[in-house]
Amino acid sequence: MKQSKFLKKVSLVLLLMIPLGASADMFAQGGKRFSVLLGRGEAFGDNYTILGLGFGYYIYDGLELGINWDTWLGGDPDINQITPEVRYVFRTQSAVDPYVGALYRWTSVSGFDDKTAYGFRGGVYIKAGQRSYIGIGAAYIETTSCDEQVYVSCSDTYPEFSYAIAF
Repeated sequence: MKQSKFLKKVSLVLLLMIPLGASADMFAQGGKRFSVLLGRGEAFGDNYTILGLGFGYYIYDGLELGINWDTWLGGDPDINQITPEVRYVFRTQSAVDPYVGALYRWTSVSGFDDKTAYGFRGGVYIKAGQRSYIGIGAAYIETTSCDEQVYVSCSDTYPEFSYAIAF
């Protein structure tokens, strides 16, 4: 059974980062992130709208542990993903803060065995205002135990865009 590129997606992300405490430094130890994702994806020959929620906590300055949940709507079969991740933001004294991260993804697709994947991401956060950032980056995902006779591709690279506001 052929599938179109499973993880191929270009997502536009609305990311709200809300540290508890009124700090303009979103990446400081103790900072928290709440994220909302709205994106687009293609799988199994269908186009999907991707909705997601996430939470992150900065255990040290610049080092975030996070988890995200995405559901793919509007296509068949149903797709849900849970993605724990670690991200490090290199805090600079300029308006640009580079970041790198690693992730593990569990994907449930109705009618198929669950799949796991690992990946990496990197990019920059650009200060857009007193308490806001724009994120521009890229991610690479590699699906484990993947059969390319079933899946068109077992790896994918895609751009990531985000907008963050600190409250």
